[in-house]
Amino acid sequence: ITLHPNDPNTLWVFPIDGTETWSRVCPEGQPAIYCSKDGGSSWFRQDIGLPMRNAWLTVLRNSLNTDSMSETGVYFGTTSGSLFMSDNEGNSWRQIAIHLPRILAIETGKLLKK
Repeated sequence: ITLHPNDPNTLWVFPIDGTETWSRVCPEGQPAIYCSKDGGSSWFRQDIGLPMRNAWLTVLRNSLNTDSMSETGVYFGTTSGSLFMSDNEGNSWRQIAIHLPRILAIETGKLLKK
């Protein structure tokens, strides 16, 4: 779970579930981020640009994070080494890296020009 850096009522979560084969993967092999804009009272699915089926991804606790840009970016990394990002608060996603080692955590930062 990760929080919006400027809005305490907005948060995102990547749900995982157990199966007989894999103990912690996205439900039904259909990855999605769920967002709440009301502090967790209600949730909506955000999956545009994510694999739609047969994507048994696992996202560890510290592998979902946000940045502090004017339109908040949301990022998650998988244990299979894929990195996804949204630069519009989760409304759409794109894969920005593949074949990385197992991603244990995501940190964000901003590069400043001199």
